[in-house]
Amino acid sequence: MAFITYRFVDGHCEDIEVTEEFAAEYEEMEHKDALIERKETRRHQSLDKSLEHGFDVPDPQAKVSEEIERRELSEEIRNALHKLTDKQRRVVLLRISDGMSFREIGEKLGLGTYTVRDYFYNAVKKLKNILS
Repeated sequence: MAFITYRFVDGHCEDIEVTEEFAAEYEEMEHKDALIERKETRRHQSLDKSLEHGFDVPDPQAKVSEEIERRELSEEIRNALHKLTDKQRRVVLLRISDGMSFREIGEKLGLGTYTVRDYFYNAVKKLKNILS
């Protein structure tokens, strides 16, 4: 027979007589609990120390608000583009989305380079006014 020391919730301890096998299992369980407690304590201390020294814990809610803002801005831009003339919109999209030069856009749309450039700059000016 062996004895284990059992600690009650209120803090007092009592020695209990048990089998050798149970005592070994109990000791192993106590050891695992102590390791877990130690690991949890370290994790909390590490987090506390990080927060103390200015480390910010990322807020998952922040990404949601960023996504909402991005979608709202995207919707505003889409609405503003629809207020342009068809030629202005095509020129802006070809220039910005496809990265085409004024000359390439002119060849594609059958317009002169300077005409394309004027469409683009007038469209940008109009978009600035709409979005501000």
